[in-house]
Amino acid sequence: MADPRIQEQQIIDACLVSLQALRGCAVSFIPAGRQEPIAGHLLLEGPWGSAGYRVKVVPRLTPMAAELAIHQLGALHSGPEPALVMADFVSVNMAEKLRGHGIEYIDSAGNAHLNRPPLLVEVSGRKRRTRPPRTSRAFQPSGLRLVHLLLKRPETLGWTYRELAQQAGIALGAVGPVLKELEERGFIITTKEKKKLLVNRLDLLGRWEIGYAERLYPKLYLETCRLAADATLTGLPDLIRHQQLHAQVLVGGELGAALILEGVRPASATLHLHGDPLAIMLRLRLVPDPDGEIELLRALGEPRDPEGAKDKLALADPLLLHAELVRKTSQGELARHLFDRYLARHVTPRS
Repeated sequence: MADPRIQEQQIIDACLVSLQALRGCAVSFIPAGRQEPIAGHLLLEGPWGSAGYRVKVVPRLTPMAAELAIHQLGALHSGPEPALVMADFVSVNMAEKLRGHGIEYIDSAGNAHLNRPPLLVEVSGRKRRTRPPRTSRAFQPSGLRLVHLLLKRPETLGWTYRELAQQAGIALGAVGPVLKELEERGFIITTKEKKKLLVNRLDLLGRWEIGYAERLYPKLYLETCRLAADATLTGLPDLIRHQQLHAQVLVGGELGAALILEGVRPASATLHLHGDPLAIMLRLRLVPDPDGEIELLRALGEPRDPEGAKDKLALADPLLLHAELVRKTSQGELARHLFDRYLARHVTPRS
């Protein structure tokens, strides 16, 4: 597998070559430090003036990656400069989506949209020059399970490989390669005291959310359901308690966010299940319906301890709640509220 850092640097280099070809435009690029959730800072200068950008590299700009990149750039408050997306290839449809949200971009083929008057650049129609970068192991389904655990509980970096594999629900042999790649990407560092630390968490969260939406969610998805005619969404938490399913069901999605944020009226829910889905559906009176308001997913990680859970309702962790909300673009404002209140401090990179 190619080094992911080399893949991203190749994209940056190709985009910089295209920018340098612009007449009367001097290009400067400063790579970002570990504590910045971006690839670097770009400065364009010429007789017309200057324009600075925060650069975010999105190697594979799929429709879902574009949606999440738009949300991340708008919600994570990375700095005063506007964002510039660098990608391997920006299709016509993806270009229209980015422009519609006021996001400037350039790709390895030279397609570009720069809108900083008097600097105006519009290039389209160029075909992909290279194959899209291969997805790394850390952002395939097994790796994404481990990354979720590390983001949720950074102290688990001190655990044994066997403990990490058990808690993340992955094969023991997958742990080492994923951790090695995260080190290569600069997400894990080793201190002088030989202690491993998770850094640049904001960037890692953004990459994990794209991987969750595109690769992990389809693996976890079980069924879409609706409630029985006489049941309500707001009454579902009480039903979970009454049926003593609090150790087997994690409440997520819009309903989960509504339970921890004020003034939210949920219209949908995601339930993360440990155990037999059909048995849980019967006890919660859920009816299969592709147009229903409740999604059922297999839960990540180990189930809760029934003794420790007692009768307390279990919520999906804020990382998972946020990923579910940003996957649905209609819930972007709710996702931003959740991030500001519960995630901003937790994922702010620390060295």
